[in-house]
Amino acid sequence: MTLKEKIEAANQEAFSRLHLAKPVWVDVRPAIDALPGMTRSTILHAGPPIDWNRMCPPQKMGVVQGILHEGLAETEQAAEALIASGAVTVAPCHEYGAVGGMAGITTASSPLAVVHDPVHDSWGYSQLFQGPATGLQDRADYNREARRRWTWLEQVFGPTLAAAVRATPGIPVKPVMARALEMGDECHNRNSAGSSVILNALIMALYDTCKDHGRLREILAYLKINDQFSLCVSMAAAKAMANAVGGIEYSTVVSAMCRNGVDFGIKISGMGDRWYTAPANRIHGLYFSSEWTDADAVPDIGDSSIMETIGLGGHVQAAAPVLQQFVDGSFAHAQSVVHKMEQITVGALKEFKITTMDFIGAPAGIDIRKVMKTGITPVIDTAIAHRQGGVVGAGQTTAPMGCFAEALRDFGRRYTQTA
Repeated sequence: MTLKEKIEAANQEAFSRLHLAKPVWVDVRPAIDALPGMTRSTILHAGPPIDWNRMCPPQKMGVVQGILHEGLAETEQAAEALIASGAVTVAPCHEYGAVGGMAGITTASSPLAVVHDPVHDSWGYSQLFQGPATGLQDRADYNREARRRWTWLEQVFGPTLAAAVRATPGIPVKPVMARALEMGDECHNRNSAGSSVILNALIMALYDTCKDHGRLREILAYLKINDQFSLCVSMAAAKAMANAVGGIEYSTVVSAMCRNGVDFGIKISGMGDRWYTAPANRIHGLYFSSEWTDADAVPDIGDSSIMETIGLGGHVQAAAPVLQQFVDGSFAHAQSVVHKMEQITVGALKEFKITTMDFIGAPAGIDIRKVMKTGITPVIDTAIAHRQGGVVGAGQTTAPMGCFAEALRDFGRRYTQTA
């Protein structure tokens, strides 16, 4: 076979794995119990690896608060001293098989949605959604509220949710995402429908397993107001799917995309665990209040672009026309985005149908060769993080070209020599 034929065959295998994957939500467990290699002194962040001194302010703040929350230090100064000395491990969620939203931090006691794909024996894990945190820009107030929510997730919501999920035969996640697309979500920025579908799947199990009616009411109130909750489950499923795509010799398909507010990082199936990074782009969008401007926001941040990695989010933007209000767009613009994503992907996942575009499948399997040939990079639907913490807007951005160019150069050096 020629090198080109080997690449095409490998990319078809990668796409096939996305298509055949059947991720199932099977559990909720603390990170220390769920993640291989996780320790009490490990703090996980979103995005590719980054030195402490280069971290953006909200991620730094999250790491410090995570250390305090776990009781590893008593003051912020002591926490930073632990980081400087190397006494705590600060690492990307992706390197432990997990994903985390925006500047959210995963610590040992964080409850995680656990998803398993039995077809490829692949696992994915995601932190649970803390809840809306807009308008909390006073640092002390924000940190107190964040740690209060962490405690509630660990002591109340996580164990209750775990009991309910374990009482089910497992909740298949692909049908949840497919149904959400039909109902107006794109499974990244808009998750109102998906959260309703998840609640419907859980409601009887919650009723059967949670005998404390006061607690049950508290749980249902949380699920009712947090219409982004299903994103946690979808991200874990997407991570399990993307993991199955990794490690295919000769494949130029992207197996991970993430951002840390400073750098945008990708992994390529045929290049193993190496990260390729470039500066993260700013987000074009709508702020929730006129008091906020671009000066208040950090660049693109979070692991939620795992959704675009498997062909959802920005790749199916036309499934959620309401999101165009964030970018002064139109339905025609949303359709054009989908068609652009078709030009840089291997194929269409028919199980993820875009009903507003005659039921075409989601463009999936980002091919770095096609990115470089067309000059088109993946479109990311995302929220906007404030530099002092909290979500202050929503919109879209694009992946930077630099990381794809570096990856393709490296791929060429490796496989040309192999050939």
